Amino acid sequence: MIRPDQRRKLAVIGPYPPYRGGIAHFTEQFHVNLESSGCADVTGVSFSRQYPGFLFPGKTQYAQDAVIQLNTQISIDSMNPMSWGKAARQLIGLGVDEVVFMYWMPFFAPAFVRMANLLKKQGITVSAIVHNASPHERQPLGSFLSHAFLSRCDRLIALSKAVKRDMEALGLRRPIDVNPHPVYNQFGTSIEKKEARHHLGLNETDALILFFGLVRKYKGLDILIQALGQTSRPVKLLVAGEWYEGQSEVDLMIKRLGLSDRIDIRDHYISDSDVKYFFSAADVVVQPYRNATQSGVVQTALQFGKPSIVTGVGGLPEMIEHGVSGWVVKPEDPKALAEAIDTFYEDDHAERLTLGAIRARDSFTWETFISNFLKD
Repeated sequence: MIRPDQRRKLAVIGPYPPYRGGIAHFTEQFHVNLESSGCADVTGVSFSRQYPGFLFPGKTQYAQDAVIQLNTQISIDSMNPMSWGKAARQLIGLGVDEVVFMYWMPFFAPAFVRMANLLKKQGITVSAIVHNASPHERQPLGSFLSHAFLSRCDRLIALSKAVKRDMEALGLRRPIDVNPHPVYNQFGTSIEKKEARHHLGLNETDALILFFGLVRKYKGLDILIQALGQTSRPVKLLVAGEWYEGQSEVDLMIKRLGLSDRIDIRDHYISDSDVKYFFSAADVVVQPYRNATQSGVVQTALQFGKPSIVTGVGGLPEMIEHGVSGWVVKPEDPKALAEAIDTFYEDDHAERLTLGAIRARDSFTWETFISNFLKD
């Protein structure tokens, strides 16, 4: 048993609910599981303003049905440098031993650099859990800003080997640990497929594949739709997530290919309470990404015992064992993707890969992630 005076005093900086999205989910679960380990007292630091409106392409930055598990004590305004120094001084005053930054976008680097400089002057360890070292879309001075912050960190933790490679490409000259992204288990457990489809108004007997998450060009939904037009069986596609870009082009493609009756688009951010219905309703999750680092969607699929068909980009092949918990196919190749979808429904592949996904879930637990983090 660890005595209270032996616990590490940590602070975690990142978006917390009610901010929405995978980074917020990760930050919250990291905090919750750190505290549950009994090895750390944790202070949460979130944002009073995460993105200014002109930089955010979605409808809202907040999850309307968010259940707040944690009350963060300190907040940062990404656009107000005064708040950066204030937050760092508050953490210094609390006597924290280590501050863990969630890093995923160069936009936040100036704030994080300012905070890291102040913290390090007081001998406080500065760490970063890196979701993306390089943004999916190019940003002005992106590499310079990422290097400026990450080079100041005492500990660097990448969520995949692909992220580590991107970090090394920045010229970082310090050890980088890889601690794989755990499953997202805050969405509940799987329910019967029949019940899930009834809830969503879907046919109980259709072959159904799922594309889930915010729709952006790099995620390759257009490639999946082209593939759907080449499948030999009438597979249905359920698209679940808010569109950030490319909707008009995809709509035209669907009409041109005559696929309107095979594609069901739910154009809105999927609330946490509804996630289980979409994954439970699907036979398989498809991620035809053009580029990637790792994916919270894959880890959510594994939590619900669903296999995935992914493209061989970034860290996706690290998360799906080809032929065991899903398939890895050539990127930007609609024909190869169509063949994989068809093959999934042949013989015993669907049953075998589903069992593989259920077993793989045990390889990506929060307990393992926290244990690896605390022993470093």
